[in-house]
Amino acid sequence: MGLFVHLYIDPEGISPSEWEATYRESLTLLRAFPAPLIRIAREEIGSSKRFAYVSDLVHDPDTRDECWWVVGDSVSGRRAEDFQLFRHKERQFGASSARYDSTRDVLWASTDSLGYINGNGVDLFGGKTQGHPYHLAILAVAILFETRFPEQCYLFGDIESVQAGHMCRWVHETLDTPLITPICLDGERLYRRIEALYEDSRHAIGRFQTLFAGSDTEEFESLLRYAERRAVLDVFMKELGRYSSLNQYGAIGLVSKFLSATRDLGELIGIVLNIAEQGKKTEDWNLEVLLGMLCRHYLTFPCEERKPLGVLDHPQDEMPTIDDALSQAFMIMAGRPTEIDVHREVSEVLETFCTIQPDKRAVFREIISSAEQAAREKLETIETLIREKEQNQHEDELKDPRREESAARLSRPIGDSGKKVLSRAEIYILKQVERQTEGFAEEEKSTRHMGGQLRRLMAEPSALFEARDREHYLRGIYDASAKNGFALQEAAWKVIDGEEDVEILKVLFALSLVDNREMNFWRWRIHIMESPSLWRHLVEERGLG
Repeated sequence: MGLFVHLYIDPEGISPSEWEATYRESLTLLRAFPAPLIRIAREEIGSSKRFAYVSDLVHDPDTRDECWWVVGDSVSGRRAEDFQLFRHKERQFGASSARYDSTRDVLWASTDSLGYINGNGVDLFGGKTQGHPYHLAILAVAILFETRFPEQCYLFGDIESVQAGHMCRWVHETLDTPLITPICLDGERLYRRIEALYEDSRHAIGRFQTLFAGSDTEEFESLLRYAERRAVLDVFMKELGRYSSLNQYGAIGLVSKFLSATRDLGELIGIVLNIAEQGKKTEDWNLEVLLGMLCRHYLTFPCEERKPLGVLDHPQDEMPTIDDALSQAFMIMAGRPTEIDVHREVSEVLETFCTIQPDKRAVFREIISSAEQAAREKLETIETLIREKEQNQHEDELKDPRREESAARLSRPIGDSGKKVLSRAEIYILKQVERQTEGFAEEEKSTRHMGGQLRRLMAEPSALFEARDREHYLRGIYDASAKNGFALQEAAWKVIDGEEDVEILKVLFALSLVDNREMNFWRWRIHIMESPSLWRHLVEERGLG
């Protein structure tokens, strides 16, 4: 599982010179990113090797294999899978063109593959960013390419309109160039283009649903606006009819987007009854079940009363990470309350249902009452949890007044970005960086404790720690880091290379030797080795306690 950025491209209509010019523009963007980006590099030091995160993004410059390479940023320290782009078109694509039909639109997919995001082209990127800050830099490059080659490529992935809007503004500011909205977020342009690719409107609708990256409601609104309404409703009925019960999570989502887009409760009732009649559904497909589901999911609650539900949503101004995505998934599996994103008065809902089955007025009234009570109890539970969380946060701050400051503090400088007036887009980027920069509580105390443990390890009989030669320990650190599979930022390696205190080098060597893949230890090892100000605490005798 992961969060991705994809860029599908048909290179046939792009000349080598156009490709290289856009490569250079993309490199300008990456170098201008407010949080310096990094790639991983293998360095040879005598007979030893080590791996470093370096800020020079270009690999093999001025050769046929020149490319930029990005794996994360140096401020937050967050990294995921690498993204690479070659300067020369022929090096980038090679024989890959054989894998697609260059006579068709890059958005096209065969009718048996409409649900696949990959189109009729090559995926330039396709790696996991996990929503870390460099996700925005890669998104910016994808926006640039789609602007330069709108007929030949499209971006897709775990993106949303807020982050795309900020990155469009940032690319415009950085390159002083007009930009287009990515087609996956432009409902009209996307549908018009897809519509021309298929004779059957149902196929066009299916392909649109796959490639549109806006919200479910925006997707349905776009289809109702630009596609044939009867075809859209037929597809909707087929989707809803796949569920055995209206109380299933997916069915609730479909009902919610329908009402959000149409505001027509009567039409929804007609669709549900039609599905029940055609599909020979069980008792879970009737007006009583539909009414209960709608009221349990807050249809009759004014927006003000629903406010506690918003606490469970991910904030719109924060880019979601893989941890956020997993948290949302776990909440859903645990029974997180969902809401129908429309409000209707109880009297209006009752009369609409009674228009269809007037003899059930008393039954409908009782269903509304009991369903609202169940929904209200869930709201009260959420409000209690919110109060408990706020109380716990307050108590934590009283115990350690520096806790909040420590958690928010950037452990690495943001370079020159603090010396100028920042644009809205830059502020957005740096907020994501700051939010994801990891805080290490009581780092001096924890470092002393780890130093004590390491010195106990070093006290055991071993020729590894008997030398007084700093070169011995430097080579040991290089070799151990390579063997245990971790890299350090180039600035940290530079300080280690120049360290004259043999005792510090010795304990850093011991720290490098530990073969432990447990995540918490891994985080702390990297943090300590990249924080020279903590090294003296590794050799303090208090660490023995």
